[in-house]
Amino acid sequence: MDRFDDDVPDNDCNSGDMFYDNYFPSDFDALYLELGMLRWELASLLEELEYINRVLIPRTQTNYLIKVGALRVELLQLQVGVMKIRRRIALLRASIDRGELLHEEALNYRLDKEFKDWDKRLLHEISQIESAKGRFSSLVAQEDSDEVRDVYRHLSRKLNPEINLDLSEEAMTFWPSVRQAYISGDLFHLKALLMMSDDCPDSYDLPSDMGSMRRKRESLTDKIALTKAKIDSIKEQPVFGWLKLLEDPVKLASEQDRLRDEIGRMRSQYVALMDMQKSLELRGVRR
Repeated sequence: MDRFDDDVPDNDCNSGDMFYDNYFPSDFDALYLELGMLRWELASLLEELEYINRVLIPRTQTNYLIKVGALRVELLQLQVGVMKIRRRIALLRASIDRGELLHEEALNYRLDKEFKDWDKRLLHEISQIESAKGRFSSLVAQEDSDEVRDVYRHLSRKLNPEINLDLSEEAMTFWPSVRQAYISGDLFHLKALLMMSDDCPDSYDLPSDMGSMRRKRESLTDKIALTKAKIDSIKEQPVFGWLKLLEDPVKLASEQDRLRDEIGRMRSQYVALMDMQKSLELRGVRR
């Protein structure tokens, strides 16, 4: 029996401890590191979503309206003008064929009524261009730097309630200020918040068991998938087609030249129709 006793560990509990020392900590550490990487990935995705909605889309819309939209509106103005002249000429010819005279006031009233929706659309388009011009200088001055985004991402990883499910109350008070500073592009304020957040209690408690860590991993994984889906959906919007155009100098110049050519042709047509209209008005309009 003695020889068998020599092969048996002195303490069964110690044997169990050795097993967990050899295996459990490595699994625990790996999962803990994975949670850190997932938090960072989610922070990056949420920052990207924020950047797209708050900066990229408004800036792209503004640049497109100024560089392309203004030409489109100018073309639309001429197109509406040509349609009005053609309709005016048609009314004048019909009146002359009947041997009648049209009153200027009645003719203008009829045209205004018929083109009410077109005029409304045109005013809306013009107001958008004017608003874009007003926003342009401020957008250029407040363009996000890589540093702003990087600081925001670090703060998001630590203080964003969507990433950290166990935030302390003190840490939670920082997050609204972080978002506002990021939206404003205030790098100085973001850095101040980053330093202040170091004095907060831990934003989340150290996990004590594998079960809670797995649940957090599942929650973070779900949020990552949802955020990616939101970003992919937003990128299907027309504004990202505009962004591709704005980022390609050759295509942008080609589109601008095409619009200018159309504007030139429409302007020539407008002038020719105006001459025709004036000759008919001399015969068929009572002022």
